Amino acid sequence: MAIEAIPEAYQPYLDDIEFVVARRSADGLLGYYEGAGALEADGFPARVTIFKNTHEDQCETWDDLVAEVRRTVLHEVGHHFLMEEDEMPY
Repeated sequence: MAIEAIPEAYQPYLDDIEFVVARRSADGLLGYYEGAGALEADGFPARVTIFKNTHEDQCETWDDLVAEVRRTVLHEVGHHFLMEEDEMPY
């Protein structure tokens, strides 16, 4: 699973993230992060939304789909840790 791929040291900081799967992004996004971030918690849960149909449209095989969902989850969780686009491995 994608969430289990997140390093163990970061797992305790995931308790306040809601993971949601939505059908499709209107603008072609694979995922979206909403929240204040782990270091700036504001009392509201953060949310990572993964867009199912957008992923399926971009992947040709099941293995490709699994890998892309994993990359997207790791990327969006990176935003939770206040990483900028150019700092992320994905």
